[in-house]
Amino acid sequence: MFILNFIPNWMFYVITLSGIAGMCIAVVFSRLIPITYKLPLELLSILLFTFGVYTLGAISTEAAWQLKVSQMEAQIAKKELAAAEITAQVITKYVDRVRIVKGKTNVIIKKVPEYINKESDSKCVVNTGFVQLLNASAKNEVPEPTGAANESPTKIRLSGIAENVSRNYGTYYEVVEQLKSLQDWVRQQKELDNAK
Repeated sequence: MFILNFIPNWMFYVITLSGIAGMCIAVVFSRLIPITYKLPLELLSILLFTFGVYTLGAISTEAAWQLKVSQMEAQIAKKELAAAEITAQVITKYVDRVRIVKGKTNVIIKKVPEYINKESDSKCVVNTGFVQLLNASAKNEVPEPTGAANESPTKIRLSGIAENVSRNYGTYYEVVEQLKSLQDWVRQQKELDNAK
């Protein structure tokens, strides 16, 4: 049937009208046309008329479908544009929130020397057990107790631990903001999909 796509639509109107004209001629001039030509003329006219009506119906249906497809494409494009705007807004908010979190984290890290000075660093000995426990908790593991080895001192300063913990909490709050933004994005996308 794809071959019919190369034939202009006006040809199908001509075919239909030819079928009608042939039937009219066969009826009006039935006495003048010999029977040997009348029957083939009527059959050909009926075939042309039937084929013409069928193809004109198909053309009409195809036009209606194409209209619906173009309307749906327009709606999809509109929703995609709205989705892109939502994404841009959420990313902008996320970037701003992370910038604030990073700023606060940096301020806290800069204030560590005010709260833990060199004198405090030298007085507080960080033992191996504390470092093992801190590292294990970062990996979400339970450390093995090693007894006397846990009491040996390390070269790690208390201020270094405070800076590291502050950095870790800053990372945690960045992830919190990321997840909040993701939830906000999902919620807005769902509202957009549910909107008519």
